[in-house]
Amino acid sequence: MNRDKDLTKGNPFLLIISFSFSLIIGNIFQQLYIVVDSIIIGRNVGDLALSAIGGTEWLIFMVNGFLIGLIQGFSVILGNKFGEKNEKAFSLYYRKARAICLALAVILVIILLVTSKLLLTIIGTKEEVFSFAKTYVDVTFAGLPFLIFYQLFAAVLRSRGNSNIPLMAMTVSSLCNIVLDILFVSILNMGIAGAALGTILSECLVMIICGYHVYKIRKSVNEEVEETKEGSEAGIQVLRNLLTIGLPMAFQSVITAIGGLIVISRVNQYEISFLTGYTIAGKIYALLEIAASSYGLAVVAYVSQNVGAGRYDRVRSGVRASVIIGTVTALICSLIMVVFGNPLMKMFVDTDEISEGVFTYGYKYLQVLALFFPLLYILYIIRSTLQGMGNSIIPMLSSTAQLIMRVSCAMILTCFIGYYGIYYGEICAWALADILLVGAYIVMIRAKRNSVESKE
Repeated sequence: MNRDKDLTKGNPFLLIISFSFSLIIGNIFQQLYIVVDSIIIGRNVGDLALSAIGGTEWLIFMVNGFLIGLIQGFSVILGNKFGEKNEKAFSLYYRKARAICLALAVILVIILLVTSKLLLTIIGTKEEVFSFAKTYVDVTFAGLPFLIFYQLFAAVLRSRGNSNIPLMAMTVSSLCNIVLDILFVSILNMGIAGAALGTILSECLVMIICGYHVYKIRKSVNEEVEETKEGSEAGIQVLRNLLTIGLPMAFQSVITAIGGLIVISRVNQYEISFLTGYTIAGKIYALLEIAASSYGLAVVAYVSQNVGAGRYDRVRSGVRASVIIGTVTALICSLIMVVFGNPLMKMFVDTDEISEGVFTYGYKYLQVLALFFPLLYILYIIRSTLQGMGNSIIPMLSSTAQLIMRVSCAMILTCFIGYYGIYYGEICAWALADILLVGAYIVMIRAKRNSVESKE
């Protein structure tokens, strides 16, 4: 379980399937506790608390997405160094990435706790859910250091081809979170604060598990490879390289989140039943998006290692395999949304106390998503391919295109077709991003192939 995996050898289809499988299972457990968390809150605290969580999701995503994108950028370089079989460089980049994460953990917690009320006001949080939202984001932001270092340690493991340890850690953490949710919310009646507390304590657990295995790997590697101290100029260059790849990937998530925040401010203008239905449908959407994000993480690890080894032929074959796998998975998810959308939504709340309009709004959203879901999976795969090849600018531009499309549809299209404009804004965002990403991938892979052929 603790062994590294060389992704530069073997059948690309089987490698991506096996690597993704661990990530999908881990992410299923992660989303499982998010779903259970929402069900427990909806049934024990009420629909207003559930709506509060829905109204803060994009704000939390903006912060978490920035951090996860930054660290995923670090993993691209780490994967390159592992593919090159350069353990000295790997160790140097890891130490600098860890230092950046430590600084962020301190600075961000202070800033976010001070400004949380202002941020909630800016996104137009409804008055009736404001106190719930403020409590939830404050507890969540206080636990950011656990998220940061869990993501760093998991990224280090994935960059070395090891997805089993993050799977095991996430499984244990998710089960722990479910138990803590029941304890804090259902038994101790701590309300929405208890749900947030259970989440950050579970992230602490997964951080410890992944961190322990990174420590073991580094200890064994350092016994074979002498670790040298870098000079100040070399250290600055390493930091520059990490941030050059990491920051565009971080801002990519921020740009996406800004679009989401503007959309949610528009959603807040509709009746509370629309917000609740939109929130519940979003939980199901997130659950079915798991495989897409998992394929993306697998593709980053696969591509970055093969780029480090100079195997662009394997990059092409891996992308083809991933697109086939992703499309089939997306179609299965579409079927689930259409057939089981309503029953799944009714799990979240007490149906006797909720307006039927909640389920009508939510199911219509799921129907629209189901029609175009393969576009989302292709987006994740091609975007991750470009990131694995060291291009973080085009993915960032694609996120900007998504922002423009979501905001345009939320502000303009809704004037003509009502709330459906919000639903179709998501689809238009995927489509425009796909056009940019696929075009950039074709240009880049052809350039790399021509470069290799000219050298031969």
